Amino acid sequence: MTGRGRRLAWHLAGSLLMLIAGPAVIGIGGGILGQKFASLFFSDPDSDHSYRSLAIKLMLENAELREMAAKSSVYRSMLNYTRVPGVSAVAGRVVYRSEGLIRGDLIINAGWEDGVYPGAVCITASGLVGVVSESPEKTATVKPITNPAINVSCITAQSGALGLLSSDSDGRLKLTNVDSSSRPEPGETVLTSRFGGVYPEGIVVGSISSVERDESGYYLTLAVESAVDFDTIDEVLILVTEE
Repeated sequence: MTGRGRRLAWHLAGSLLMLIAGPAVIGIGGGILGQKFASLFFSDPDSDHSYRSLAIKLMLENAELREMAAKSSVYRSMLNYTRVPGVSAVAGRVVYRSEGLIRGDLIINAGWEDGVYPGAVCITASGLVGVVSESPEKTATVKPITNPAINVSCITAQSGALGLLSSDSDGRLKLTNVDSSSRPEPGETVLTSRFGGVYPEGIVVGSISSVERDESGYYLTLAVESAVDFDTIDEVLILVTEE
């Protein structure tokens, strides 16, 4: 038999073998692949429980990372206020509120051990919260600017009007003893000024909501809308002077 004849015989034999055994081979291989594919969707109870546990763990870790990223963004915003020589910041969280939400004191989870002391200023990313009144070892009490006992020297950003910020018994803020010649307008931003000696200059307090002239015509009283939502305060920074 010639070489060409032998090759033809081998091709015929191979074709005959695949015709006879092919379905069985394909069936076995397909069964194995099908089993692997099905295991992705239909597993035994123990494996299914493990997959669910892993999925829950990953979701919780993902949520924790998102929360950390959000906090990092908030702290970066708040740290813009600390770019003053000799001033640093201590992070804290509000853990308790006393005497209601509007003018009640805020208790935070940072105290004397963390470098917080009475007279230190408390802020959020939105603006001024208040001042520390007490500072035991592990916590501190913050009196908000909505407390009638707190006064803040302020200036309006656009017109440069100076005044003293205070609150009434309902927590409404007002800027008093403002010279009428400065001509402040509603919508202007109100900032802390350097003249008070307690608060760092330039912290956002709020915005002017209305302007009222007194009977003499020489002074104005400005109603101020706080930049901080005191109902939802959570993360805060305490500004402390470095020794």
